[in-house]
Amino acid sequence: MKKYSFLLIISAFILVGCDVGDDSVSLSNEVPQSQECDSTHPLVGESRELPVSTTYGVRGTVTIVSDCEIRFTNFFYNGFGPAVSVYGANNGNFDEGISLSERLNGRRFEDETLTVFLPEGRTLDEINSFSIWCFEFDIDFSSVNFQ
Repeated sequence: MKKYSFLLIISAFILVGCDVGDDSVSLSNEVPQSQECDSTHPLVGESRELPVSTTYGVRGTVTIVSDCEIRFTNFFYNGFGPAVSVYGANNGNFDEGISLSERLNGRRFEDETLTVFLPEGRTLDEINSFSIWCFEFDIDFSSVNFQ
């Protein structure tokens, strides 16, 4: 019984910890804007399923649309955690990743499409992992890797 109580307390801390975000937290970079780019990288057309997060309701499919465009389809997220955005990183190292979207700001997503772009000058060789990331507490809600 003590084991389950401990797990419940830890789960509540994580859920509330990222949900009580400080609105003064700012992203370290500007969000990349829509752009035209080639479709020459070998990952173009590849898709991965986001692992289902029962705590945050995250699920969906991530597809590399072009050398700079990544699309989340059938995307679900319950909106908990206002310090959350789509992050990109090299080989899943989201602690050193960059934000690719505006804050999700606790918004609920239900079977939606979300499109993000790599920053100009960055490639899929440098950014090959994508996460629904709580940047205030460095928590990966769900992520995929295309390496």
